Formats: sequence, C-alpha cells, structure tokens
Amino acid sequence: MSITALDTRQYQVQSHRQQDDLWMRVRTGFSLANIQSQEVRQHESNFSKNQRFMDHIVERSQRYLHYIIEEVERRRMPAEIALLPIIESEFDPEAYSHRHAAGLWQFMPSTAKAFGLEQNWWHDERRDIIAATQAALDYLQMLHKMFGNWSLALAAYNWGEGSLKKVIDTDHGGNKAVSYQALGLPAETRNYISKLIAIRNIIANPRRYGIKLKPIPNRPYFEQITINQQIDVKLAARLAGITENEFNALNPAYHRPVIKAEDSPRTLLLPVTNVKVFVDNLESYDKVLVSWHVYQAEKPETLRDLAERHRIPVARLAQINGISERATLKKGQTLLVPRDGSSAREMTYLASHSLKPAAKRVQPEEHIVYTVKKGDTLHEIARRHGIDVKTIRLWNKGSDRLSVGQKLTFKPAQPVLSLAAPYSS
Repeated sequence: MSITALDTRQYQVQSHRQQDDLWMRVRTGFSLANIQSQEVRQHESNFSKNQRFMDHIVERSQRYLHYIIEEVERRRMPAEIALLPIIESEFDPEAYSHRHAAGLWQFMPSTAKAFGLEQNWWHDERRDIIAATQAALDYLQMLHKMFGNWSLALAAYNWGEGSLKKVIDTDHGGNKAVSYQALGLPAETRNYISKLIAIRNIIANPRRYGIKLKPIPNRPYFEQITINQQIDVKLAARLAGITENEFNALNPAYHRPVIKAEDSPRTLLLPVTNVKVFVDNLESYDKVLVSWHVYQAEKPETLRDLAERHRIPVARLAQINGISERATLKKGQTLLVPRDGSSAREMTYLASHSLKPAAKRVQPEEHIVYTVKKGDTLHEIARRHGIDVKTIRLWNKGSDRLSVGQKLTFKPAQPVLSLAAPYSS
C-alpha cells in the first residue's frame, strides 16, 4: 500500500469517528460572538482545571444532548444554546434551586406556567426532558425576537425580561443594540453568559485547555412512547429492562411511585434499544400494574396512624407523599398508600416473573421502510438511523438522488449495547 493510500484511509477512519461524535456536530453549530473578557478567561481557567467536572457533565449529558441539539438545529438557533443546561443545572433534570427553579432548564413556577408546563402533585413538566426543552427554546426564541441578539436574550433568560428591558429603557433610551457588557448587569448574569462562552470555548478546542472530552454517540439515546394505563415506576423500569435510576433519569417529571394516566395518556422516554423490550413485556404481563391507590383522609389523623394501618414504614410513606413524618392529615387530604396488602405480593411476583431480557432487540432480518421528506439527504437519513451512508446508497440502487415521497427499505443498525446499559446515577 502506498503512503498516499494509507494516509487517505487513516483520514477516512478519523473522519468517520468524528461524524459519530456528537461533540463534533455541536461544534459545527457554534455561532455566538467570541467575547473576550477577564470573566470568560477566569471561567475557562476554572473549568479547565476540573477534569472531573467535565467527565461528570459528559456522563449526564449523553442521555439528553442529542435530542437537544436536534431541536436547536431544527430551530436554527446557535449550538451554544444546547450547552445552556450545563450552566443551569449541570444537566441534572432533578436540579432544584433555592429560588424554586427546577429541571434541566431551571424554570421558575410562574414562567413554566406561562409556557404551558404542567405542575401538580403527580407530575412536574419543568423536569420533563421534552416538554421543558421545547418550552425553554420557545422562551429563548421569544427573548431573541424581543431584544434582537442572543447575548441579551441569554441575559433576559437569567435575569428576567422585565428587569433587562427596564435597564435598557432607563439607562440607554431603549437602544437594544447596546452591548450586554455595557449594561451594568448583576454579577450573576454577567457570570452566567461568561460561563457559557467559557464552556463553549473548551468544547470547541478541549486539547488547548488540557481537557479530555469523552465522545458521545451521534445518535438518539431515547425514544418516546405513549401509555394509557397507570403503572408503578418500579414496574415500568423492570418491564423495560433498566434500573429504576435510569428510568427516573429519563422520566424525572413523575415524582410519585405511580404514573397516573387515567385522565389522559402519558409519555415515557426509554433507551432506544429497550423500547421493544418494554412493549413486549407489558403485553405479556398479566398482573395489576399498580400497587398503590389514592387515599383521602376522612378525618384528621397522623401519618403514623395511617402507616401502621397500611403496614408501611412511616418514613417511606412520608417520602412517597412529600410530607413530614410528623404530619397531621387534614380531612380530604390526598395521599398514596399501598393497595390492601397487595404491594408486597406484587413486588414478589414482579421479582420472580419471567420477563424478556433487554438483550432481545428487533431482529436483524426486520427492515425499516423510510419515506423521504423534503430536505432529506442520504447522509442525514443514515445518521438518523445509525447506519453507514453506503448502506443507504446500496438500498437506493447506488444513487445519491432522492425525491419526496420515495420509499427506502433497509435493515436497522445493530443495537449499541452501551447505550442500553443501566446507569447507577
């Protein structure tokens, strides 16, 4: 083999690896101004000295980042927006601030309500990966339209649109072309934008900062499915073949041990390679799906009395219902309690019931039929389905040309087991 051919092959291998790395995709979309300031340099120094923090961010973000960057790209927003959860929550959907902001995007209750995010005893969509991401991107686009540039939109997202508008109107005659650095913003907001730019700079060139950035597969981590029946969280995780920690990391909006779906269908996020496992196991599961029932206090009583009556530790009952162990229940107060003696039996059955293991996936002989949409390319279709573009081209009779409505039939990619492996968050 000639040196030239060897170099070409090595380049092709490196290029393929880069295409499979989500960070490479994120980098190509960076478009915010390269702000130079002492604050940015200080945050670059702080982050670059903390490899453990960067590893921690990568571990958490790999569940959510592919979905977020796809939505950011679809809306033609700067790719830096997909990094905002690093600054807001360190990619922790369970994050909760002392100001009562919650989720990846740290929505305050009032802002969440304004953007249609449901918040009740059962469910808090501020923590929902899809709903909160859509609402956050809607909000940021609204702020961008309101203030005319992304730096001010980000400042408003952190500080509040009213506060930012007031200082622009009062101190700068309503001139929205003013630089955010000239606004006299609170230190928290200045640091908020500086941290984002610093993180962007490190991800753009980790080697320069002495950081090792572990690759993230450039393909979907989860799929969304709809359920119409109430189900225990513990059981749902078991049927999907994943740990309860992994299930909760993908479905953090459900903060009770039961997913309530009697009023309207609910969505679940599951690792791509576990969806069929869940569906098959749910279809074959012939016992009740819920081991809890809703209890309404008929008279004032203590939580301890209720716990003793239902044979459950008072600490566990308090945790499930989000109240103090010493609480006195009011008449009409709603709580979850174990179904009459059935909880232990159901969990025993669940532990012994033969379920299909997570290793059983869609069989290789099955095929995908894909209908070409406007704007599709062979490379985009191949990336979306995790297969090589040569495979798509082969099934397209060797041609690169596509037409809207054309149907492509191809075998799905083999599942990547590391994506389905349970996490111990």
